[in-house]
Amino acid sequence: MFALIFFWPITLPLFIGYVTVLWKLFSKKAYYIFAMVAVAPFVAYNAFQYYWFSKVLPAQIGITYPISISEEGGFREGCGTAAFKVSDETLEAIRRDGIKFFSSATQARGHLSDSYYKYEEWKETPVPPSWTSEGSWMWCSGLSNETHAKIVAAAKQSGAYYTTKHEAQLILIPSLGYVVFSFFG
Repeated sequence: MFALIFFWPITLPLFIGYVTVLWKLFSKKAYYIFAMVAVAPFVAYNAFQYYWFSKVLPAQIGITYPISISEEGGFREGCGTAAFKVSDETLEAIRRDGIKFFSSATQARGHLSDSYYKYEEWKETPVPPSWTSEGSWMWCSGLSNETHAKIVAAAKQSGAYYTTKHEAQLILIPSLGYVVFSFFG
């Protein structure tokens, strides 16, 4: 801010010149096409991530939109976290039925015949101490610090539900309206 105030005789004309050049460049149709081509891979990748991670949730859990999706991968192994906003219908059913809601929510919606995507029986929180002994079970999370802290705090007390499968954890937190899938391996 100091630089902006102190050097305004220099920065203001530069800013006006920059905006003018951008305006002239993007007033031509070819630059709109260039901008769309440059952005298309980013949009396609994010759409694929949403599609892929929504398939690992049980069909009984309705979702509306992603809160955060992040992953880190190597040749064969990786880790990541996908947090989604839970639909109002699902939250109402959980409030009404409690843990019974989850009795049939043990298979990923996109992998119906694959035993790798079969979840264990759901349990009520708090999560096991091993999940939080080193801070958090969400190793590769792109969540904001505030959201991450809220999820961990909710997992340490009653009122949420969790399950596991090989190399993954799934927790649904009705108070936040989030379902969080995390994997490592």
